[in-house]
Amino acid sequence: MNILASYDWLKEYVDLDKIDPQSFASRVSLSGPGVERLYPQGVELDGIVVGHVVEVKPHPNADKLRIATVDIGSKKATIVCGGSNLVEDQWVAVAKVGSKVRWHGEGEPIELKPIEIRGEKSEGMICAANEIGLYDAFPHQEREIVDLGKSLPDLKVKAGTPLADALGLSGDMVLDIEITTNRPDAAGMVGLAREAAAILKRKLIWKASKMPKAKTISSIKVAEKKLCPRYIGVHIGDVTIGHSPWWLKRRLLSAGLRPINTAVDITNFVMLELGQPMHAFDADKLSEDTLVVRTAKKGEKMQALDGKTYSLEDGMLVIADADQPQAIAGIMGSETSAVTSGTTSIVLEAATFDSVSVRRTARKLNLYSDAQLRFEKGLSMMAPPEAMARAVELILELCGGKVTGMSDIVGHAYKAPSYSISFAKIDELIGIPMKKTDCVDTLKRLGFEVKADATKLTATVPWWRDHDIESGRDLVEEIARVYGYANLPAVFPPGIAPDAPVRTLALEDRAKELAKQAGYTETFTYSFTSRETQEMAGYDSSKLLSIANPLSADFELMRTSLLPSLLQVAMQNQERFRSQKLFELANVYYPRKGKLPDEQAEFGALVLGDENAWREAKGLVEHVLAGLGVTDIVWKRLASDSFWHPGRTVQAMVGEDLVATVGELHPTLAEKYKFEGRVALVDLPLRHVFHRATDAKRYRPIPIYPVSKRDLAILVDKSVEVQDVVSKLSKVDKLIRSVEWFDTYKGKGMPEGKKSLAFHIEIGADDRTLETADVDMVMEQVIEEAQNKFRADVRE
Repeated sequence: MNILASYDWLKEYVDLDKIDPQSFASRVSLSGPGVERLYPQGVELDGIVVGHVVEVKPHPNADKLRIATVDIGSKKATIVCGGSNLVEDQWVAVAKVGSKVRWHGEGEPIELKPIEIRGEKSEGMICAANEIGLYDAFPHQEREIVDLGKSLPDLKVKAGTPLADALGLSGDMVLDIEITTNRPDAAGMVGLAREAAAILKRKLIWKASKMPKAKTISSIKVAEKKLCPRYIGVHIGDVTIGHSPWWLKRRLLSAGLRPINTAVDITNFVMLELGQPMHAFDADKLSEDTLVVRTAKKGEKMQALDGKTYSLEDGMLVIADADQPQAIAGIMGSETSAVTSGTTSIVLEAATFDSVSVRRTARKLNLYSDAQLRFEKGLSMMAPPEAMARAVELILELCGGKVTGMSDIVGHAYKAPSYSISFAKIDELIGIPMKKTDCVDTLKRLGFEVKADATKLTATVPWWRDHDIESGRDLVEEIARVYGYANLPAVFPPGIAPDAPVRTLALEDRAKELAKQAGYTETFTYSFTSRETQEMAGYDSSKLLSIANPLSADFELMRTSLLPSLLQVAMQNQERFRSQKLFELANVYYPRKGKLPDEQAEFGALVLGDENAWREAKGLVEHVLAGLGVTDIVWKRLASDSFWHPGRTVQAMVGEDLVATVGELHPTLAEKYKFEGRVALVDLPLRHVFHRATDAKRYRPIPIYPVSKRDLAILVDKSVEVQDVVSKLSKVDKLIRSVEWFDTYKGKGMPEGKKSLAFHIEIGADDRTLETADVDMVMEQVIEEAQNKFRADVRE
């Protein structure tokens, strides 16, 4: 998970004096959350200034346009403007000549130039918010311009001040930070500040808010305390909901969130600040003024804040009033009880929900949110009080009102975990001697309570790390990372040199290399697959291993073949590549009752092309098997199959082992994929292939005596297989070096039910040059064998 964090905002929580954003990112990334990118703020507002409208006159040639005289500091500019809300003595955003804007908020930025509009000179542009990327901050109606005085009542700047300066954006930098799954505490500004204070040895200047006293109310209940270990609800009446002040909007926008209204913005702000998601209900929309944390009932539905209606299942945790669910716990609230500008009474929620329950519900509903991302990583039951106090403080400050009651329901007593480890073990695990005082100091800076004696230390884990620190070894990791892994000496670890590559791995590499030599491109697809992908290829998805908690519907099954994935790749790319030669070598997974799946390596390939696609695919198989040293291959035609083409599919056997299936895709399936050419596929079960593979090479000297080459064409029944003929004729006489098929003819002039097969036959001896009589004798034996075994007639 990645977050966006404003550097200016971060400085409100930790002393970063004289540390620039680049230095901060470099140092903190080595010991804590990794800063991946830095985005300077306000650069898109270059050339846009604050202007003061001095005079507004009608345009002589256009009813909907007016001519404004605007003080932009350096001069008074004449600007033609169509803004419906343009008035005199108004503070506006002016794009000067040379700056860039998006015309009506659409398309690519365009550079402004001095122009005449309906015969009147215009020296710039008075901007609407959507034309300068500020629509989310200052939403407006069509043809309305930004009224800075109305939107920013505390604005105190001179005309000509750069708009980025007026908005406090200049000099700020937004950091794109990767937060690992085990550190949800660092997904909040305060958590980042704690990390920075510990790593940089700077002072943490953040102070927690205090919750005002309020009477306990009984209208909030928790029926599922295992799934909801803590739930805090606070009722606040007589509130006024409106637009948030700019400082609050700015913080949300810097993190990628859209401002909505003061109450909702405050809950999102607290989530960004403290890492604890919150929610606000319109109290007057709750039936019987009641909230109950329970599991969903069969058949219940809820229209969420994203506008979609979701069918809930048994076991899904919800927050409901007396009639219906009003929120899916830890994921999203209901549109029914949403806070709007007309809301006068609210209930704030800060809770801890079971991470597994949140994750399962999100996956089943395919519903995700910023709150869900945090809850599913595991949050402490000690986080809600701090978040609630901060939210109440901001609500009272920005919305007014009065706290009329609260409820704090705790499922079980909290006990902070504590772990011990010896200093000797710390030195052993880190690899260098560490000062005892440095170890203790590092943990204290990270928020641990530490006790130490001469041989060991004992640390109590701060609540914000109680899902992360699980043993004394984790304490060592904390000490090592803050010390800096880059500061540890680079020493080659002692030990035994690794063995040569395992034979299977070496064979896999060889098979890949052979495919690349043949001009094939390697693909990489997921082992997890979807029902749609499998069923489109004609596979029965019910026979595949199903994932209990998949990331999404695209990854809910474990594949038993590479071919459906290859077909998807080819289909998705056929608009760009009309001919394709692809292969993949990866594991497939066969279900085993009560056991882990049978994991086997498989080689799959696909050829998309013309009528020669099948020959290309078969050639690949022969090339790969030959390169792996697999010999004594017998080809057999595949019987009827719903996946493979009924007349263009064969299998390669070595003894009883199937080492390859190659053929075209069944026409019915090819039509589903809308392939415009022929599609041939290859499937090699590598367990059997590698069992027959060999590294041994046999030397066969080049014959010193010439061989004789004869061609033979025979007429046989259509049912006769070429492979059977080659096999039989090759064994007629030891002088036969090879029998190679080169043609099959079934066209005009062939008797009914017959076909013509043609072969090249090489005949030779190692000890002499054969005479014509010798060759003729062998050929007579070959013809006799063909007549006896296949009732063949020799064609002249």
